[in-house]
Amino acid sequence: MEKSNLNKENSAPISLPYSLKGKNVTIYRGGPESKTGRLIDVQSDYIALGTENGVIYYQAEHIKSISEDPIFNSMQSNLMQKEKIVYYQSKNFVGIMNNLKSKLVQINQGGPESKKGLLLDVKSDYAVVSTNDDGIVYYNIHHIKSIMTPQNNNSQIGDEVTNLARQEYIGAPEFNQLFRQMTHGWVSINRHGPEALEGILVENTDGYFTLINNKEIYRIHPLHVRSISFGPKGFLKKLNNKEDDNAENSDDSQMEKGKNSNKTNANKEVEVDNSGEENQQLQIKDLVETLNIPSVAGLFIQQVVLKGMAKALKIF
Repeated sequence: MEKSNLNKENSAPISLPYSLKGKNVTIYRGGPESKTGRLIDVQSDYIALGTENGVIYYQAEHIKSISEDPIFNSMQSNLMQKEKIVYYQSKNFVGIMNNLKSKLVQINQGGPESKKGLLLDVKSDYAVVSTNDDGIVYYNIHHIKSIMTPQNNNSQIGDEVTNLARQEYIGAPEFNQLFRQMTHGWVSINRHGPEALEGILVENTDGYFTLINNKEIYRIHPLHVRSISFGPKGFLKKLNNKEDDNAENSDDSQMEKGKNSNKTNANKEVEVDNSGEENQQLQIKDLVETLNIPSVAGLFIQQVVLKGMAKALKIF
């Protein structure tokens, strides 16, 4: 059994299971990356697992365990063994990611760095992913555990890909050079979890960068950064929601303006009528006081005059 030829720092990948190719296996014994399916390809630094939701490409250096169910595999029918699964093949994991360019992908199956988006570009050690909530996210390929193309996006995939493809991004040959182009800007380091940070990025010495947020100062090295993006996390989603709210409020405002306009016209008519009625009442009051007419009689005269006014309004 061959071993993967990896010289990554602090990596101790398991031996790649070439003998299990074509068998049903479980990758990881638990956690969000744990999936069960058919092992359809084994290459130098990655494996391909065919599942009911699509093909998952696992980077070998992150795989902690692979288990087989020998009873299930022995009971598989010939029909199952001959089922064809369409998948991409390359010499290495970076090559697989290049094959997935311009496609909607799922980075990792779960966990803090899991993200769905459009894979815009792939460099030697980082990938550019356009997302709906964080905008452009730059992933350190060394830290990507798995990647796949979701298959449950038939109806909305066209519009989603079109919107994501419109986002512009910066480029650099390597991940650490990307950091230099982001200096003096507000960035988000890592998506979630205890290692997630936000602040202004400032270049330091010996390849380190300084992240300043309020009174806190962090020294970071690009090698240990899983992902980075401009702006605070979730800013694009908040911006889109704000635009939708503004558009909705604008429509509501127009409707309310129309209603208020009708109410204003109605109020003007009422004000005119009330004004005439108030003048009539004042005249009657003056007449009652001048002629010293008892209040009961004055009220009677007031009612008669008002009824006459009402008839006149109906006639005209």
